[in-house]
This record gives sequence, structure tokens and C-alpha cells, in this order.
Amino acid sequence: TVLPSGPDARTQAIARTFVAAINLARDRVLITTPYFVPDDDFRDLLVRAAKRGVDVRVLTAGDKSDVKTTLYAGRARYPEMIKGGVRIYEYQPTMMHAKTFVVDGVWSTVGSSNMDLRSFLHNKELNVVILGWDFGQQMDAMFAADLKESARIEPQAWAQRPLESRM
Repeated sequence: TVLPSGPDARTQAIARTFVAAINLARDRVLITTPYFVPDDDFRDLLVRAAKRGVDVRVLTAGDKSDVKTTLYAGRARYPEMIKGGVRIYEYQPTMMHAKTFVVDGVWSTVGSSNMDLRSFLHNKELNVVILGWDFGQQMDAMFAADLKESARIEPQAWAQRPLESRM
């Protein structure tokens, strides 16, 4: 299935599909996005999924991000999600630009949409949804490989980071 989105779209198909997929998740939600600036509703959605026992993991850009303002805006939203059980990782080697989303190893999407309102409402984006165990398992494996090159945002260390980082 192809999902278009943008300012001239009649519905926000990508955002609506993401919400439905997270609400229906039973085991895991794996999100890879270089620009992760979730609004309040999306943060709440991820936290609710984690609180009902879903393994929610987000892999996003680290310090090598090409848009520092987006990096800092996303980081400002980490504490609430971490406290709510969402595990957040930052990719270390280079600028990460993948935009993928896998639910329960069977529902996957790959496309141009980031996890932010700009992508959902203002940019012309296109994602493809693939249903299938084989493809989902390949996506899970790629996510696991990327996590090996990422740093998890640990709650205690994040709370004790230097003042300049918190600013």
C-alpha cells in the first residue's frame, strides 16, 4: 500500500496509519527516523503502548545530525518518553537518514516521512506499507544491527548530563 501525505492531501494517511499501527501493536514497535520531534499526542501514544507492555524503541540521529535544532527539540521530549517506558537510541557513526517503522515483525513501512508534524502536515511525503513476516523479519534484523552502533539514552545518565547539554 502506498501512503501519500502533505498539505494538499484530503487525509493525513501516513499519520493516521502510524497511529493505528501503534494502537494495534501487541509486541513491539521499532521506529527509525533522523528527525524525531513528536508532538504531545504522538508522545502519549508511544508511552501508552509501552505501558501496555509493548516494547517501544526509537532510533534517531545522534550528535552527527545535520539539523541541530531538530536534534535539540527532539531531545527536549526524551524525559517524558523515557519515564513512560519508551527506549530511545541515538545512532553514532554518521548521520542516519533511514525512515522505517516496524510493528510486531509483520507490519512495516519505509518512506520519506519523519516522525514529526512537519512531515505529517506540511511536507509532501510518500511511504510504502508492506505486510509480511519475511520482510518484517528483515526489517527487525536491520534495526537490531543499527542498535549495535547506537547509544541508548539511559534515564539516570540523561538526568545527570552536563548543564550545557541540558540547556
